Amino acid sequence: MWTQALYRVGQFWRGLRATVTADDWQRVRRVLPTPAVPLFAAMPVDAQRHSLNVLDTLWAAGQQELDLAVAALLHDCGKVAAEQGGVKLGLWLRGPLVLLDAFLPILATRWAAPSASQGWRYALYVQREHAAIGALWAAEAGCTPLSCWLIAQHQTSAADVTLKEISVTGKMRRLLVALQRADAEN
Repeated sequence: MWTQALYRVGQFWRGLRATVTADDWQRVRRVLPTPAVPLFAAMPVDAQRHSLNVLDTLWAAGQQELDLAVAALLHDCGKVAAEQGGVKLGLWLRGPLVLLDAFLPILATRWAAPSASQGWRYALYVQREHAAIGALWAAEAGCTPLSCWLIAQHQTSAADVTLKEISVTGKMRRLLVALQRADAEN
């Protein structure tokens, strides 16, 4: 648990210095369907940089599947729901919420509230449910079912996904594991 806490502190400092270049935006526009570009654009710069780093890690590992690239860029887009609900889920709030969820998951479950009027409790809800929210938005933006499934499952262990969904193929599981590894590295 302390390793995760230290990782999150480092992620916070990297997020403060995050930038996205014009070349990065060209890559985003090459990978994402045009209606999905606004989902990426709505994310804060640190989340955009994180997603681009996940994509770079996948490509460096030889993972060139387009569905996987789309999922890499949009796997955290659902976190924007908090801000759309009037609660800014920035670096200062996101880090403590992630640590609360990691160290005290029962308390985090109890405190999470699906109503934007609940302030930081809604932000906690979005932090916990962003994968499902992002998958829904990606589907509405024309992303493939496989990309949306990867987004929806990116925080679920591959073993749990296999147990829950009999129809999960070897390819789906392989892509999910690749996405999760790249996400964890970044």
